[in-house]
Amino acid sequence: MSPQNVEMVRYVYESRLIDQDPEELLKLAGPEIEYVNPPYAVEPGVRRGLGPVARAMRRFAEVWEESRHELQELYDCGDRVVAAVSWHIRGRGSERELVNQEAHTWTFREGRIVRFEWGQDLGQALKAAGFPD
Repeated sequence: MSPQNVEMVRYVYESRLIDQDPEELLKLAGPEIEYVNPPYAVEPGVRRGLGPVARAMRRFAEVWEESRHELQELYDCGDRVVAAVSWHIRGRGSERELVNQEAHTWTFREGRIVRFEWGQDLGQALKAAGFPD
């Protein structure tokens, strides 16, 4: 169990770091950070390192007029924390808000975020993170 990791992830959502400029969020990360988009994402694949991760996060955020993540629940998986979130988005020029249910997996090493991976299947994320059934 790693309460520090859980509290850091809680802080990321409650302070809206995940919805703001990635530079502040990446202050919590190690230099070897990985940002993983699933195969069905618009830009799938892995970005490695602070610069490439920051660029990918900024580019992604530019698409939305509004974007905010609402934390639903956190699952402590030791060096990984899985967050069940509702992602509220509104595209540029649109009045309609969409809500997606997502699972975010945060991996830590020595108190720093070293990997962020998102997907839409909470059960799969929990299984991959080693959460006990």
